[in-house]
Amino acid sequence: MTTRSSEGTPSCDRAASLPRFYGPTPDTGRDSLWDELRERHGSIAPVELEPGVRAWLLLGYHENLTVLQNPHLFSRDTRRWREVLNGRIDLATARPALSWRPNVLYADGADHTRLRGPIVSALSRVDMAATARDVRRIADDLIDSFIADGEADLIGGFADPLPVLVLNRLYGLPDGYGHMLGDLTGIVFGDDARRAEDAVMRIQQYFAGLVARKRREPGRDLVSWMLEHANGLTDHEVAHQAALMNSAGHQPTTHLIGNTMRTLLTEERIRAAHSDARLSVRELLDHVMWTDTPFQVLPARFALQDVRIGDTEVRAGDALLIGFDPAHRDPAVRRGREETGVVRGARAHLMFGAGPHACPAHELARMIAATGVSALHERLVGLRPAVDPAGLRRVPSPFLRGLSALPVVFVPGEPLPLREPAVPADTGAEPTPPDEARAPTDDLLGRLFTWWRSLHR
Repeated sequence: MTTRSSEGTPSCDRAASLPRFYGPTPDTGRDSLWDELRERHGSIAPVELEPGVRAWLLLGYHENLTVLQNPHLFSRDTRRWREVLNGRIDLATARPALSWRPNVLYADGADHTRLRGPIVSALSRVDMAATARDVRRIADDLIDSFIADGEADLIGGFADPLPVLVLNRLYGLPDGYGHMLGDLTGIVFGDDARRAEDAVMRIQQYFAGLVARKRREPGRDLVSWMLEHANGLTDHEVAHQAALMNSAGHQPTTHLIGNTMRTLLTEERIRAAHSDARLSVRELLDHVMWTDTPFQVLPARFALQDVRIGDTEVRAGDALLIGFDPAHRDPAVRRGREETGVVRGARAHLMFGAGPHACPAHELARMIAATGVSALHERLVGLRPAVDPAGLRRVPSPFLRGLSALPVVFVPGEPLPLREPAVPADTGAEPTPPDEARAPTDDLLGRLFTWWRSLHR
């Protein structure tokens, strides 16, 4: 990669007949599109993000890694985007993935360091062993709700609620609030734009109310720990960092679990290797993160100067989409596959990013996914797809890669015996946060929860 003068350099603005990167994802996915673009353009290709809005899609593994690891050349701040600077995109009305928020995801340099410090510090205080026990308890409770039926949707009934319930407990709240947050997040990622706009506002209320409550009554939880960090984030900033944890951790972990279960249900060699203990659950997850990664594309980096990537001249202000799925299909990194088709011991996938913006919660996400997959594998006897796998529908997002539903059947079983109340994940010394009936109702978060409960009565 070399930097070049802007004079005379081509731009994605001048590309014609670009593939549309918006609208519903084909049920067959975009694998063939990556191959077509690589054949036509090489390691970087022009695409259309929205009607009239163009960007570069990074297809090569090396090119993706280079952009992720060089923040002095590629910014994460959407306000650096030429489309924004020229007034063609309004960040206030752009879809969430292409907007701007005062959180660490959109920050560079010293501001990024200041915002990231409290997140990393708070995550380091989580007792992972205790949290793993709590995750298994939540997973078992979810399985108990459908195990007697002999059928279930592993996305809607399990993979979707599990991560958000875990995060909600790490925020120090009862499970009802987690179900509310999960419902609102699902609406944001749904097809109804008007409902999504309202849900975004409600999620903002959730996190503003959460921070206000923890400022008043701190506990041993992620938000309280961020509030007390020496970097001195404002309540507004802490609310946005906590919201980012949810948006970055919920859906990707959902689809890591869902894609892993789809792999086990449809790929005989992988299922046999896992069942025979030749492929551990951790190795299985790494295999899926290479071959069916939940993040197919991540927006975006913005060139800070004119630069050459591969054979392409990129201009300052151009947007570059991080192509996780295309990068994992780069022929240069596919040569090490075993004859079984399993990628073993390879954590060089890009699922959790790289460079200064690499996900600080990757071990937590791995543990949630591993625990969820293990619970399903152990408890659902005779598990098999309920429909032809060729008919499974993908989520419509151009950024996420996963299934809208994964219907399965199995031998009906019995719920586990009643257990003692769970203990919080941080120390194991106190009971779980009070149930919803005793939770405050006179603050912003309580009023939001009362509103949500009224919709489900």
